[in-house]
Amino acid sequence: MPNINCPRCGTSWPQAYQFCGRCGGPLHAANLAPSVPISAIPPPPTGPAPQGPLPAAHIRLVVLRGAVSEGASFDVPPGQAAVGRQAELAFPGDALLATRHLVFDRSPETLDIVGIPGPSGVFRRLREPTLVRSGDVVFAGEQYLLVRSGDHVPHEVPAGNDIPLETFGTPLPSPRLHITQLLTGGLPGRVVSTDKEAVAVGRDGHDLAFPQDRFMSGKHLRFEATPTGHIQVIDVGSLNGTFVRVNRLPARLHKGDEILVGSMLFRVEIDPN
Repeated sequence: MPNINCPRCGTSWPQAYQFCGRCGGPLHAANLAPSVPISAIPPPPTGPAPQGPLPAAHIRLVVLRGAVSEGASFDVPPGQAAVGRQAELAFPGDALLATRHLVFDRSPETLDIVGIPGPSGVFRRLREPTLVRSGDVVFAGEQYLLVRSGDHVPHEVPAGNDIPLETFGTPLPSPRLHITQLLTGGLPGRVVSTDKEAVAVGRDGHDLAFPQDRFMSGKHLRFEATPTGHIQVIDVGSLNGTFVRVNRLPARLHKGDEILVGSMLFRVEIDPN
């Protein structure tokens, strides 16, 4: 019978032997102890494999109306980026835009308005009835409407009038709602000043009507004075929407929001990757 050498000390022994008579080590592979104790072998992982940072969402502005083709889209870069005639998102053909009109701050998943240097401001479309403050401006159709409550209606006659103010003019009412159409240059146009609780605006047959405005719906919006002294703006199913000027910053934008910047109407698209 052939011999077998001990793998530990090299001593030769008959092949039938299972262990070395000199060092006690096993002579065959089946008798070798595992090099690592079973208890020391870690179990296979049961959870998902670790992942790196999630990719940033795709955030862009889609043109609905304005100085460039409808449907054109523009990616908003990370960090701060401006919209204007000369800016990161540039629209040089829009005469209503300032050089830097609006400043975005974009994180991987969100988009905020953090600055509005442009004098004509930025307007966001209403998605639900919204409270506004006296002095806010609402855009509907092609009309800019300055909203005031009765406590904030201006009572001064322009300077340069020599007639004593206390003897001139009709006594001032104390209206609940005072809505003024703003014309080019900030001049006042049509005015509704009423002690009623609501003012309806539309193309025909309303408290404030604009029959020549092609973007104004027949029934467009309503202003309501609330019991708490606030003013609520309600879009009543108009086709082109009602917009309120953004005054409080930062203003978080959400997927599907529409904003009016100069003559450009954009829809915000946020697509997670």
